[in-house]
Amino acid sequence: MKELRSESAERMLRIGIPSKGRLSEVVSDLLHDAGLSFRRISRSLFARCRDVPVEIVFLRTDDIPILTAEGAIDLGITGADLVAEARVDLIERLSLGVGGCRLALCVPDDAEITSPENLQGRRVATSFPKITQDWLAQHGVEVHLVELSGSVEIMVSLGVADAVVDLVETGSTLAANRLRVLEEIGCYETVLVQNKSIVDADMADRIVRRLQG
Repeated sequence: MKELRSESAERMLRIGIPSKGRLSEVVSDLLHDAGLSFRRISRSLFARCRDVPVEIVFLRTDDIPILTAEGAIDLGITGADLVAEARVDLIERLSLGVGGCRLALCVPDDAEITSPENLQGRRVATSFPKITQDWLAQHGVEVHLVELSGSVEIMVSLGVADAVVDLVETGSTLAANRLRVLEEIGCYETVLVQNKSIVDADMADRIVRRLQG
């Protein structure tokens, strides 16, 4: 295995990864398998890789695309759904084959809604307003978007929305809230993204090759 060395001695390359949750564990394992071994101490937001000039930064998943584009981190690992929603200028380097999910338009089980057009003028709750707005616009549908950061699936029961756009994995959460998928908007998985003005592009390329196996 080729040794990783940075061409830029002034600054370590920074990789932003999820700070918590199942995805954080999966991504940490991927990096360790790629030779980027580190140990996070308590709740520290930084960890240095052993024998490699790389620093790991632990971040909120939805902040990673923005911080990558701004240059606060050189590389970031997060969901492709969050990259699409962020609408920032960066390079998507690699799909990592983990964290797969679907983004779907969901309506009540008993609702007489058979197409997106039936939602014209109604309320749709989502944590993905930009993706949702674009998708509905493609169908010629205008709605009142209710933008939320979580617990989207209960908004119909609370009377806040007539439909929701949310991530769907097994479908058990939808069933528990008496919802059904009307249309699938997109499929996403975890990706590696890169700042467009990265200083040590050679180092980034070597990390990409390591992650590719």
